[in-house]
Amino acid sequence: MVIWDSMKGARILFYDPDPKAQRAAERALLATGSEVDVAGDEGVLLERLEVDGYDLNMINFDPPMRQNPLWREMFNKFKSRFPKTRLVLHATARTEDYLPLLAEHRYVRNLIAKNDDPLEPEELIVTAEKILRRDLFGLEKYMQWGVAPYRIEVRDSRLKADYVREVSSYAERLGCSERVVENIETVVDELVTNAIYNAPRDAEGNPKYAKLSRRETVVLEDHEVGKLEFACDGNYIGMSQNDPFGALTQDTIVTYLNRCLVKSEAQLSDASGGAGLGLYRIFSSLSKFVVNIDPGKRTEVITLIDLRLSMKQFRQLPKSFHIFIADEARRG
Repeated sequence: MVIWDSMKGARILFYDPDPKAQRAAERALLATGSEVDVAGDEGVLLERLEVDGYDLNMINFDPPMRQNPLWREMFNKFKSRFPKTRLVLHATARTEDYLPLLAEHRYVRNLIAKNDDPLEPEELIVTAEKILRRDLFGLEKYMQWGVAPYRIEVRDSRLKADYVREVSSYAERLGCSERVVENIETVVDELVTNAIYNAPRDAEGNPKYAKLSRRETVVLEDHEVGKLEFACDGNYIGMSQNDPFGALTQDTIVTYLNRCLVKSEAQLSDASGGAGLGLYRIFSSLSKFVVNIDPGKRTEVITLIDLRLSMKQFRQLPKSFHIFIADEARRG
């Protein structure tokens, strides 16, 4: 992972009340060549937030901070007060708790939710790299250095079984268990379906194929073609879907995932054009779920399955959710 060009000398402010998280973050971020300030309590954090000069603020937003109106006001005004500073919030709350956070607070554009676990050093480095380089996209960022993903163009609904089989065959060659292969097939099936039916938009920005039956053949035009990537680094097997539309909004993600968590799968709509059930199936079949959005231009959904876990651990452990949304004013 090449990070020195963008991170050496960058000023990062990290806040987490957990001393273990503080130590891990400081070591990881200092190793990139960045200048790192660590705040261990809210008083110190508030004082340092008044300093205009940080390139990136990485702040734990768990309760009680999240319920405090002082902090809500601070973060609501953050972008206007410090336009050059990027903000990433991280949480250890349950999925049910942090998804409403995305819906209620518009300043939450970059979020990592770890579900009771501190951020891993590699997650800190990848996240800081993505934000500071303004380069959100790429499955390879979540793989060990040197791993290059395989790529498949997704353009014909009649070839969906072939796309799925190519990835599952790769997993079988790696020696993945039958259950992991089944999860991979579920994820890839949904990613491909989304790329063909849900993502494409017409010239006015309206869904082009979403209302069609999934049995109806769709052959994407050249400018509509999606990209399926997959890779494995020994710890994780990852699959991603890219589309050139950027139509998946923060609100849509929150709406569907909230519905998934509140209701059972049987209560979700599988009507033509509905992505709720598909998103539920993906979310239930993986360890980490990453969404990168450049509104109106590009969407990338990255899915990661931790191969180190037993199936019992996989079922018991909560999911990790990451979302990054490109800022129009800071592109280029």
